[in-house]
Amino acid sequence: MKKFISFALLLLVAGVFVAVAADKDQTFEGTLVDSKCYVSSNGQLKGNDHMGTAKCGTMCAKQGIPVALVDSKNTTHVIFGPSIKMADYIGQEARITGKLESNTGGIIPTKVEVKKNGQWEEIKLGADMG
Repeated sequence: MKKFISFALLLLVAGVFVAVAADKDQTFEGTLVDSKCYVSSNGQLKGNDHMGTAKCGTMCAKQGIPVALVDSKNTTHVIFGPSIKMADYIGQEARITGKLESNTGGIIPTKVEVKKNGQWEEIKLGADMG
C-alpha cells in the first residue's frame, strides 16, 4: 500500500510539473499569413499580395479573418489575437511569444514582433494581450 501511495504522489507531482511547464511562454518565429488564403491555396500564398489583389492579406485580417504564423518547417499556428492589429504585417517575418494551445496548435500571444530593418519591433496588441 505504501508503494502505491508513493507512486500516486509521484504521478501527482509529475502532473503538476507538466501543467506548470505547459503554461510557460514559448517563442515562435516565421511569416505572418492570412489564414484563409494560405489554407485555401494549400500553403502557396504566404505574401500579402495574392489572388490578383494588392494587400489581400491585410484586407482579410482587417475584416477579422485570423492571422497565422508559418514557421520554417511549414507548421501553421493560428494566432489567437486581434487580427486587425497584425493586418499591416502580413507576409513579414515575425516572432511571437506566448502559450501554445495544445488542442488546436494555436498561439495565445503575450508579445508579437515583426522584423523591420533588421530589428524586432513590437506590435501593440492592446491592454489584454500584451
